[in-house]
Amino acid sequence: MKSRPQTHPDTPIWPLVGLVVIAIVIAALQAGPALGGDLRGNDDMMRMQQVRDLLSGDKSWFDVSQTRLLTPEGGAMHWSRLPDIFLGGIVFLLQPLIGTRAAEAAAVTAWPLFQLAWVLGAITLCLRRLGVGLSGQLAGLFFFCTSFALVSFLPGRIDHHGFGLALTLTAFASLLSPGRTARSAIVAGLCVAAMLTIAIENLPAAGLLIAGFGLAWIVRGEVESKRLRLFGGTLALAAIVTYALDAPGPLIGGARAVCDAYGQSHLAAFLIAGGGLAAAASLKQLSGTWRNRLVLMALAGAATLAGFIAANPDCLGDPYATLAPDVRSGWLSSVGEARALPGVFADEGAGALYFYGFALAGLAGAVFGVLRAPEGGKLDRGLLLGFCAVGFLLSAWQLRAAILAHAFGAIAAGLVFAAIFSYWLSRRGSGPALALFAVTIAISPAGWSLPGLMSQSQEEAGDASDCGSGAVYETIASVPRAIVFTPIDLGAPLIYHAGHVATAAPYHRNPLAIERAISVFKGPAQDARPLIAASGATHLLYCPGLSEMTLYARSAPGSLAAALEAGDVPAWLVPVTEATSPGASPILYALTP
Repeated sequence: MKSRPQTHPDTPIWPLVGLVVIAIVIAALQAGPALGGDLRGNDDMMRMQQVRDLLSGDKSWFDVSQTRLLTPEGGAMHWSRLPDIFLGGIVFLLQPLIGTRAAEAAAVTAWPLFQLAWVLGAITLCLRRLGVGLSGQLAGLFFFCTSFALVSFLPGRIDHHGFGLALTLTAFASLLSPGRTARSAIVAGLCVAAMLTIAIENLPAAGLLIAGFGLAWIVRGEVESKRLRLFGGTLALAAIVTYALDAPGPLIGGARAVCDAYGQSHLAAFLIAGGGLAAAASLKQLSGTWRNRLVLMALAGAATLAGFIAANPDCLGDPYATLAPDVRSGWLSSVGEARALPGVFADEGAGALYFYGFALAGLAGAVFGVLRAPEGGKLDRGLLLGFCAVGFLLSAWQLRAAILAHAFGAIAAGLVFAAIFSYWLSRRGSGPALALFAVTIAISPAGWSLPGLMSQSQEEAGDASDCGSGAVYETIASVPRAIVFTPIDLGAPLIYHAGHVATAAPYHRNPLAIERAISVFKGPAQDARPLIAASGATHLLYCPGLSEMTLYARSAPGSLAAALEAGDVPAWLVPVTEATSPGASPILYALTP
């Protein structure tokens, strides 16, 4: 067995701390909207409403459905309660001191910034354990802070993406532990179980981490046995605990036969995988050679897959297979984070290079790291290569995974920068300096953003549509609570800012509500009133210039959306409020009797 490479334990920490502090301060300077109650997106608003419902007692710990989302499906949601602990805890502690509004503002600002510090610390630890010196560590942090991943850690961004990435990087740093300590095994096992209960999108990363611990045992043998047993046992135990304590709890009768959240198929897989890893590492007489260990891991993997399929075979299919064609074309295709690589390039052109160019640069950097790995370091750098490759492939399928690709790309880019910086430092001169500059641009997110910046239109934009900020909902909030027929993208803002009942929001567990909204707004204006009334709504919410309405109007010229966009409001809609901002802002209409 080869020795582990140097991990730079004596690298000065203060320059890194200084850079982290600067990054947090710069991010905190963008907290103005969050401190005023304006969050960054629909998911953030709905997450905060979920916290409100929990703290007020309107919902129990195990009930994450949204009562004020009046859909045919009943407002079904699939989110974890785990992030609510931190947001709700901050609000609960500060509310008696500074009031509810200020406490919420503090929570939605502090929680993302805390996660940012956490992630930057995890990235630093990963780079140190990969044998990267101070220059590469500083560069890796800088690359992350200029990457797409940073958007998940800005004030007001409280959805699950940032939390999942923080746990993923922590588990990866634990996998790289040079001492193969018991602590690293326990931390990684806890992180993997928590990752999946937070969001099913973390399943590929969870699978890679489990495979990484298995691969380390195959390659290194007995020195990894104890850690593998602890990791497997922790994973199995943590899987049971998270399954039992997180929403919707250990329900029976098939209530957790789900694929879009932590369900019984995932629990079965974790239990079999954890037990299989622990058992394989305990079979000393059968695991004397790497070939035997490979066979044992293959058997554990096959058993895990079989258990996953047996528990719920539907989870192997397309997660959006049940969506109606109108929902796919009218809603899902326009969800930014769900777009595939061809759609991103079609929509954004050169700007798409920022997402995929840096991900590819990180992948190339990881390959370079493996080829230039010191003695004993190929496995760890190979694991980094695996994450970069999977991150890129996932982002090509759905853009949301670019967060994962960019985070691990930043680590790989830091590794490359350390090598080229060392080359320049040892040789100096114009040639090495030019090489340093060129490579830095090629491996930097900022370098890949230049084509998009250069291709931006220089035309002056008109008045921006303000459909989501709290200020424009103040008048609407003063209206007695009503059931409001909403475009898909206005359901969450209406619930969060105004307290009314919405009929649609952008969540795939409510496809009938989404389909109804699309059919009404794209249907003839003269046919819309009875359809709206049939939903139980007494009002309609409209925001001029909302991209959703613009798309409807463009694709269906004779529709209700086209009439509203043209200012031709049907006589059966009576305005209850007026626009409250210089640009376009939401208007609440009442349906005439």
